[in-house]
Order: sequence, then structure tokens, then C-alpha cells
Amino acid sequence: MAFPALYAPLESPVIDHDPFDPKEQVRQATDIVDLVGGYLDLRRQGRVYRGLCPFHDDSRPSLHVDPERQFWKCWVCDVGGDVFSFVMHKEGVSFREALEMLAERAGITLRRSPQTKVEPGSPQDKRTLYAALEWAAKQYHQCFLNSPEAAAARKYVEERQIARESVERFHIGFAPNAWQWLIDRARTTPFTGEVLQAAGLAGKSEQGGRHYDLFRGRVMFPIRDTQRQCVALGGRILPEFADDRTGKYYNSPETKVFHKSEQFYGLDLARDSAEMRSAKAPQRSIVVVEGYTDVVMAHQCGVGNAIAVLGTALNEKHIRILRRFTDTIYLVLDGDEAGQRRTNEILELFVAEQVDVRIVTPPEGLDPCDFLLARGGDAFRDLLDHAVDALEHKVRGLTVGLNPASDTHRAHQAVEEILSVLAKAPRLHAGTEASLRMREQQMLARLSRQFLVDEGELRARLRELRRAAKPRSGDRSQPALTTPLAPTKMGPGETELLEIMTLDRDLAERAVEEISASDLTTPAARGLFSAFRRLYEQGQPLDLLRVMTEVEDAHLKSLLVELDENARAKEEKTQQSAPERLETLIGRLLARREEQERRQKEAALEQGSLSDDEQLRLLLELHEQDKRKYELH
Repeated sequence: MAFPALYAPLESPVIDHDPFDPKEQVRQATDIVDLVGGYLDLRRQGRVYRGLCPFHDDSRPSLHVDPERQFWKCWVCDVGGDVFSFVMHKEGVSFREALEMLAERAGITLRRSPQTKVEPGSPQDKRTLYAALEWAAKQYHQCFLNSPEAAAARKYVEERQIARESVERFHIGFAPNAWQWLIDRARTTPFTGEVLQAAGLAGKSEQGGRHYDLFRGRVMFPIRDTQRQCVALGGRILPEFADDRTGKYYNSPETKVFHKSEQFYGLDLARDSAEMRSAKAPQRSIVVVEGYTDVVMAHQCGVGNAIAVLGTALNEKHIRILRRFTDTIYLVLDGDEAGQRRTNEILELFVAEQVDVRIVTPPEGLDPCDFLLARGGDAFRDLLDHAVDALEHKVRGLTVGLNPASDTHRAHQAVEEILSVLAKAPRLHAGTEASLRMREQQMLARLSRQFLVDEGELRARLRELRRAAKPRSGDRSQPALTTPLAPTKMGPGETELLEIMTLDRDLAERAVEEISASDLTTPAARGLFSAFRRLYEQGQPLDLLRVMTEVEDAHLKSLLVELDENARAKEEKTQQSAPERLETLIGRLLARREEQERRQKEAALEQGSLSDDEQLRLLLELHEQDKRKYELH
């Protein structure tokens, strides 16, 4: 896949609206066709571009990109929006993160408070750290390819049967066994020793205060984030340079740009692999292995969705990041006893996060790399096809050789352990997906049959364990508000009002001048109307693109596209003009507001707690209200 346009800087933007609004600057500097075209192939058809939607298993070009209106829309997913919401959906990030990513692409510096001002080129400047890491990765890679010093590294890689194409694809490198090899090369660059230290490439001697290379005598593996930026490096020590004090693998320390509990090795490549959306497995999947060479060999053997964690156990952050990109996680751990123990340790995390995880165990205690070398990619994919659900894996491990009828104590312990894992999952509620509800019901039914225990007793014990468990941070026991807000979520009057406001900026101003957000009854309508009002109060034009930029919620952006589509379709069919329809709608809303105020006044009078003067004032106001209503009729 071509390098996404998202990360290629554009020419300096031309701003025709508020020059101090960073959202508007970034929006105008970003062409939606260039942006979306960096992720997928687009073909022009008439006035729009079409492509296969990346948000569902699309066999027809369902995603439309309108260059004139700068919108995108998938007619199958029924979602759409602008450049910000596309990045939010595609990258799984917040609006602020999407804004920062697009600003970097456009070469726009977002204003920051004086306290967070960073000097360009300093150790605190993230762009400088990214550049230093990219430079270092290139130095190590060129050393591996060309330097006589790297002969041992090339021999090691050849013995591991890693092909030249894999070396190039993963930019495998070599750090010579010298204290200042990288430091010396940096002297002719903008990267000072302090910058290299801040990037996790160098250390500093406490005695002499001199900087030294952190990586020495190691085969190097650049680690990239999902934006394809080098954020760290990992190194595998060559046997001839190892000693008792040297760890086999060493990763960059934590830095401003690298947090190992939030990164993976190979995710930048796996996210775009064919296996993520193959015809055989239409649901997206990712294979998690343990080491760098496992990932490299998997990709080399055609398993392009393999990734690895970075010297740390899988945690909640890892799992939540993976959920952005995949529906199913295949967890492939070494077939030895330690690998099986780690499987049980992280099972509860997957259950708690409600992720579909399958456990894959290579036979004969082989690690994934050795298995791939011995049997190839087809045999490895066959292992994936026969992988079992993680909970099923747990049950099988506990019931090997168990006879519930004769070994009641062990059976009781097994049931208790399985129910304890199930208790980690969020409680079922009305909004729980049917598949998740069915999964729990099937597991309880199976335990009832297998352990000869009444299903009602199992369900009661599960409730007890859940009540006893402490709430987890980020517990998803409550339904998440992730359902897109469609026009059907609003009344017909509110829907038509907002449709007209998207059509004509002058009519939108008229609506904002006459009514307020409190006159509307649904959160979606109030949210969109408030965006119009904020721009009006700032003296900004109320054109649709400007309003779309003002709205930060991806669902509301999608709703705006829907409203605009409906408004255009109605405009061609309706006999009454938009101004006439708007006047009617405003009249109804004002009448409803007046009626609500009347009921409030009548309720206040009925309570009898007002003074005589206050009662008289309300009675006169009600009389005037009745008089106006009579005159209108």
C-alpha cells in the first residue's frame, strides 16, 4: 500500500476565514480526496470519488468522497463526515488527536500555552526526537547492509533464514560493538548528545558526563507507531558480544515518544495486510507473537497480520489499542510451560475487555519462528484455523483427566476458577450484544452438563462473584454511547429545521436569531444548533463546512452529512420554499416555548406561595398572552 498522504506535508495553507482558529486552518489545508486517497484507492465517478470502505467488509465501492463539499460517506455503514472524522474512525483517535495529526501533515503549528512551549531542535521537541530516531534507524540499517563490522550480524540473520526482502522491509540494522559509534556520526547532524539521550539512543556517564551509545553489538529492529513514525529501537545481542550482564534483548527506554505498554512491533505493517480483510476470514484479525524474529518470519511466510509486544506482558492498554484495528486476536505463545502460564495470566484481561481472543499453541514446544521455518506459512495458518476461544482453552486445561463424578473436590475447584474468570466480564444489560449474551449462556450450560451442576446454581454463584469483585477502572458494564445519532433520533420538526440550516447560511442566521438550543428537545439537535450559535456569536459565516469543523463529535459530523443529503433531496421535491418552511418551524417552536412558559406560570399560581404582587404580575402576563393569541386567530 502506498504511504498514506496523511503523513506527507502539504504546501502552506491559504486561510479565508478566522486566521486564529486552528481547526479551520487545518481543515482548509487538508483536501479530503488526498487524505482518503492516502489510505485506499479512489476512482472518480462523475462529481465524486468512490472506493472500498475500510470500515466494513466491502466488496463494492460503498465509500463516496465529495471533493466539492469536502465530505465522505459510506452508504452501507451509514456514517460520514469530514477530514477530522475520517481520521478519527480510521485511526481510532479522539478529535484532538486527529487535529494534531492533520496539523502535522499540513505543516501547521498548533498554538500552545506558554508553559508548554517547546524550542524546536531541543530534547523536549517531539519532532526532533522522531527525526533523530529515523536517522539512527537508517544509520544502523546502512551499517548492516554495507559495513564490514556487520559481517557477524549478516551471518546471524542468514542463519535465521531471514530473507533480504525482509531485511529491507523491516529495516533491520546493526549497532557495532563500540561505545560512541552513533554519537560520532551525530556530530555532523543537528542531533546533540542530549537529543539522542532523550530519544532513547544514548546514555550519559555519571562520572565524566560523556554520552555513549545504548545499543552495542546488537541486531537492530526499528519500532514504529501506527503513524509509521520510528518511536524506538530494539536490539538482539549477537552471541559473540554477550556476557553474563548483558540481556539478550534490549528496547529503548521510555521517552516522550515511546511508551512500551502502548506500542507493538509490526503493527504499522499488519494493519494494512491482506489478512485483515481476506475473503476466507472477512472479520479483521491480528496474530500476537512474542519476538521480533517471530514477526519477521511470519510476514516472510505470508502471515502479514503478525505483531509482537515489546518486552512487557499484554495489558489493558494493549488490548484497547488492538480493538481499534481488529475483531479477533490470535494469541500465539511459545509451546513451553512458561508460555502456557502466561496464557492463563492474561486471559482475565481479554474476558474483562470482551475481546474475541483465540489461543494458538505450536506443537512440540516450538516457538512461532521455529515452527514457521520447519513447516511454513500454510501449516501456521492451519494452526490459526483450529485455534480455540480463550475461555474454552481455560476449560480444557482444567478438565484434562478430570472425572466430575468421582473427583468432586477438583471439579468444584475447576468450576470456581472458571466462574471467577467469567465474573471479570462486564455484567449483561439490555444493550449487551446478542453474541456476548449467547456466549455466557452457552458457557454456563456447558459447565452445567460437564460438571453435573444445576445451571441456576452456577448463575447464582456467578452473581455472587461479580458482587464481590471490586469495580475495574474503565469498566464497560454500562452501555457505551457509540450508536451514531441519525435523523430518526430527532423529531421531524427538529430534523427539518437543521436540514434548512445546512442549506442556507442566511436562513441559519435567521434561526439562531429567533430560537435557542433550549427550544429543541433532543441532545443531537441541541448539539448541532449550539455549534451554529457559537459561530454566529463569533461573527463567523454559518456555512456547512465551517459548522462541520466546529463540531468535534464524530457522530454529529456524520449526522450533519445525513441532514445535508436529505435537505438537498427534499429541495428538489418540495413545493414550499425553504424560507417559508423555516418561518413555519420557528413559529411552532416559539409557540411551544410560550405554552411551556404559560404552564409554568399557572403551576406557580396554583402552588399559592407567591406574594400578592407576584400573583398579579403573572395574571397580567397570562392575560396579555391570551389576548395576543386571540388577535392572531
